[in-house]
Amino acid sequence: MHSFAKSTVRFALLTLAIGLAMPVFAQSPKSASGNNTAPSVAGTTWTGPDTHGRHYVYEFLTDGTLHYTYENGSFTNATWKQDGDSIYISINNGYSERKGRITGAHMEGDAWNVKGEKWTWVADKK
Repeated sequence: MHSFAKSTVRFALLTLAIGLAMPVFAQSPKSASGNNTAPSVAGTTWTGPDTHGRHYVYEFLTDGTLHYTYENGSFTNATWKQDGDSIYISINNGYSERKGRITGAHMEGDAWNVKGEKWTWVADKK
Protein backbone atom coordinates (compact mmCIF):
# COMPACT_ATOMS: atom_id res chain seq x y z
CA MET A 1 0.00 0.00 0.00
CA HIS A 2 1.28 3.44 -0.85
CA SER A 3 2.07 5.85 1.97
CA PHE A 4 -0.70 8.23 0.77
CA ALA A 5 -3.24 5.43 0.99
CA LYS A 6 -1.99 4.42 4.47
CA SER A 7 -2.27 8.03 5.67
CA THR A 8 -5.80 8.30 4.27
CA VAL A 9 -6.87 5.07 5.99
CA ARG A 10 -5.29 6.18 9.30
CA PHE A 11 -7.03 9.57 9.07
CA ALA A 12 -10.37 7.92 8.30
CA LEU A 13 -10.02 5.50 11.24
CA LEU A 14 -8.99 8.31 13.60
CA THR A 15 -11.95 10.44 12.47
CA LEU A 16 -14.31 7.49 12.98
CA ALA A 17 -12.91 6.79 16.48
CA ILE A 18 -13.31 10.43 17.53
CA GLY A 19 -16.84 10.53 16.13
CA LEU A 20 -17.81 7.39 18.03
CA ALA A 21 -16.28 8.69 21.28
CA MET A 22 -18.03 12.09 21.21
CA PRO A 23 -21.35 10.93 22.76
CA VAL A 24 -19.40 9.69 25.80
CA PHE A 25 -18.29 13.26 26.49
CA ALA A 26 -21.63 14.90 25.76
CA GLN A 27 -23.40 16.47 28.72
CA SER A 28 -27.09 16.63 29.42
CA PRO A 29 -28.76 19.88 28.38
CA LYS A 30 -28.64 22.69 30.96
CA SER A 31 -30.84 25.69 31.51
CA ALA A 32 -29.47 29.21 31.89
CA SER A 33 -29.11 28.65 35.65
CA GLY A 34 -27.16 25.43 35.15
CA ASN A 35 -30.03 23.18 36.20
CA ASN A 36 -31.08 20.09 34.33
CA THR A 37 -34.00 20.78 32.08
CA ALA A 38 -37.42 19.47 32.99
CA PRO A 39 -40.67 19.64 31.02
CA SER A 40 -42.74 22.71 31.79
CA VAL A 41 -45.28 22.33 34.58
CA ALA A 42 -47.63 24.78 32.80
CA GLY A 43 -51.10 23.26 32.48
CA THR A 44 -50.39 20.42 34.94
CA THR A 45 -51.73 19.51 38.38
CA TRP A 46 -49.63 18.23 41.28
CA THR A 47 -50.61 17.10 44.77
CA GLY A 48 -48.81 16.44 48.03
CA PRO A 49 -48.28 17.27 51.70
CA ASP A 50 -46.03 19.63 53.58
CA THR A 51 -44.41 19.04 56.95
CA HIS A 52 -47.13 21.13 58.64
CA GLY A 53 -49.53 18.28 57.81
CA ARG A 54 -51.42 20.18 55.12
CA HIS A 55 -52.26 18.49 51.84
CA TYR A 56 -52.14 20.70 48.73
CA VAL A 57 -53.34 20.47 45.16
CA TYR A 58 -51.31 22.78 42.90
CA GLU A 59 -52.63 23.70 39.44
CA PHE A 60 -49.93 25.45 37.41
CA LEU A 61 -51.87 27.69 35.02
CA THR A 62 -50.21 28.62 31.73
CA ASP A 63 -50.19 32.36 32.53
CA GLY A 64 -47.94 31.88 35.58
CA THR A 65 -50.80 31.91 38.07
CA LEU A 66 -51.00 29.10 40.60
CA HIS A 67 -54.40 27.80 41.67
CA TYR A 68 -53.98 25.88 44.91
CA THR A 69 -56.35 24.06 47.22
CA TYR A 70 -55.93 22.86 50.81
CA GLU A 71 -58.16 22.47 53.87
CA ASN A 72 -58.64 26.26 54.22
CA GLY A 73 -60.05 26.62 50.72
CA SER A 74 -59.17 27.14 47.08
CA PHE A 75 -57.20 30.20 45.94
CA THR A 76 -55.58 31.81 42.90
CA ASN A 77 -53.53 34.44 44.77
CA ALA A 78 -50.24 32.75 43.88
CA THR A 79 -47.70 32.76 41.08
CA TRP A 80 -45.06 30.32 39.88
CA LYS A 81 -41.85 30.40 37.85
CA GLN A 82 -39.84 27.52 36.46
CA ASP A 83 -36.21 27.54 35.39
CA GLY A 84 -35.11 24.14 34.18
CA ASP A 85 -35.78 21.73 37.03
CA SER A 86 -36.17 24.53 39.60
CA ILE A 87 -39.61 25.72 40.65
CA TYR A 88 -40.47 28.84 42.65
CA ILE A 89 -43.92 29.55 44.11
CA SER A 90 -45.09 32.77 45.77
CA ILE A 91 -48.36 32.54 47.70
CA ASN A 92 -50.51 35.46 48.87
CA ASN A 93 -48.25 38.24 47.53
CA GLY A 94 -45.12 36.67 49.02
CA TYR A 95 -46.59 35.85 52.43
CA SER A 96 -45.24 32.35 51.94
CA GLU A 97 -42.81 31.04 49.35
CA ARG A 98 -41.69 27.67 48.11
CA LYS A 99 -38.60 26.73 46.19
CA GLY A 100 -38.04 23.23 44.91
CA ARG A 101 -36.57 20.81 42.43
CA ILE A 102 -38.51 18.82 39.81
CA THR A 103 -37.45 15.24 39.15
CA GLY A 104 -39.71 13.55 36.63
CA ALA A 105 -43.23 13.45 38.11
CA HIS A 106 -42.03 14.51 41.57
CA MET A 107 -41.09 17.86 43.07
CA GLU A 108 -39.94 18.78 46.55
CA GLY A 109 -38.34 21.65 48.35
CA ASP A 110 -38.21 24.19 51.12
CA ALA A 111 -40.86 26.70 52.17
CA TRP A 112 -40.90 29.77 54.40
CA ASN A 113 -43.12 32.69 55.32
CA VAL A 114 -42.85 36.29 56.49
CA LYS A 115 -43.12 35.16 60.12
CA GLY A 116 -39.80 33.30 59.75
CA GLU A 117 -41.36 29.82 59.82
CA LYS A 118 -39.69 27.16 57.66
CA TRP A 119 -40.91 23.77 56.46
CA THR A 120 -40.60 21.36 53.55
CA TRP A 121 -43.08 20.18 50.92
CA VAL A 122 -43.48 17.53 48.24
CA ALA A 123 -45.86 17.09 45.31
CA ASP A 124 -46.41 14.46 42.65
CA LYS A 125 -47.92 14.95 39.22
CA LYS A 126 -51.54 13.77 38.86
